[in-house]
Amino acid sequence: MVKSAMPLPNILSGKTTRCKAKCKARGDRCRNPAAYGMTVCRYHGARKPETIRKGASHPQYRHGRETYEAKAAQHTMSVFFHEVEELMFSLNMIVAGSPRTRGRKPKVD
Repeated sequence: MVKSAMPLPNILSGKTTRCKAKCKARGDRCRNPAAYGMTVCRYHGARKPETIRKGASHPQYRHGRETYEAKAAQHTMSVFFHEVEELMFSLNMIVAGSPRTRGRKPKVD
């Protein structure tokens, strides 16, 4: 004997809320029912709160390792090493045929 499945919530019955997301194709609201306790349907991002990553485990977490001060210090050091390299080439301390450092050279302020 096959058990009958529970019917999906229907918007037309008026008992469920409708998804608040806007459909790009038609320009009107999405026709799917909103997920339980959410304002949007599963297609538009409704998820269980425990599955949402927060803090350091989130991929867009700001860790502070690349602050403006850290970037400025890194830039200052790269300018310093570029100037040292230029000085060594001008004093013939490095063989003229050897390659210089790779990549873009830093702007000297």
